[in-house]
Amino acid sequence: MADNHIILDVCGRKFRTSKSVLSVSPYFESLLTRWEDCADLQADGSYYVDADADTFEHILNFMRRPSRFPLYWNKKDGFDYALYCRVEAEADYFMLEGLRDWIRQAKYLQAVSTTLHEYSAKNDQAFDGDVIVEKYVVRKATVVLCPAGIHGNRRNCRLDELCSKLIETNELQMSGPEDELIVAVTQFHFNNAILVNNTP
Repeated sequence: MADNHIILDVCGRKFRTSKSVLSVSPYFESLLTRWEDCADLQADGSYYVDADADTFEHILNFMRRPSRFPLYWNKKDGFDYALYCRVEAEADYFMLEGLRDWIRQAKYLQAVSTTLHEYSAKNDQAFDGDVIVEKYVVRKATVVLCPAGIHGNRRNCRLDELCSKLIETNELQMSGPEDELIVAVTQFHFNNAILVNNTP
């Protein structure tokens, strides 16, 4: 194994990488010493690794760039908790303690935060950054109208002599139903610093 390159057979799926990348993992560092005599070399020139290939791909990506922890998140589904769980288990197996502990402590939850704002469509707003803008119609409930048209709050009508007389004469007047267009804005904030691997 003088060549730095190596091919891994992970349950039938081939991964081409280098010994220097695998050395990030103490597990593989130990295996590389054993593989030097080529005793475990398969006929096709690869070395067998018993692991889930799809999850191992993420482990290998981390070993290639161990300075950053992975972010498994998208706007539609949020965090991929199932994937984090699988990667944590494999990180533990391959002795990548920094990655394992980072996931186990759920540090990834600090990588993305969201803020929800609601505005009336009457107010023209400009939004910066990474946002999702949604619009929906809200039907306002009917309210009791001031018979004199001077009070916005009907409680004030009860204290006003003119309003009280008009109510007695004309009975209560109700507003008609109104629809209002509301704009809901979800802003996403990313904390890249939490993804930096400071593990010694």
